[in-house]
Amino acid sequence: MVIIAVPSNGKGGLNEDMSSHFGRCSSFTFVTIENNEISVVKIVPNHSIAAKGGVGVQASQIVGTNNANVVIIRELGPNAAQELKSLNLKLVQAPEEHLPVKEVLGLYIKGKLQEIDGSNVGPHSGMNNK
Repeated sequence: MVIIAVPSNGKGGLNEDMSSHFGRCSSFTFVTIENNEISVVKIVPNHSIAAKGGVGVQASQIVGTNNANVVIIRELGPNAAQELKSLNLKLVQAPEEHLPVKEVLGLYIKGKLQEIDGSNVGPHSGMNNK
């Protein structure tokens, strides 16, 4: 069993698009995968989205509090990456194209997404995307 956190647009859920920005996503969709099947879906709003700073760290704490083992991301800044790694979470790179959460999870289950070691954008990269 694995619990995957996916930053989501809108209200979150399997049919919403995955958000490009980890710290400034609208919500997180947490999905439990058992035997390569989705067994549980939980949506948690990202209350740190409007903060002036530190959103990556705050968002990381939401992910940690909800017991995720894996985070699928498109863009991840250095502070959030450091915080997620300190929680011993596996970081997985999502494709660049905008896809619904369910399709991104399908790619993960099929082994088509790659693990990354840390950040893939500079600090404050999501500031213009509140």
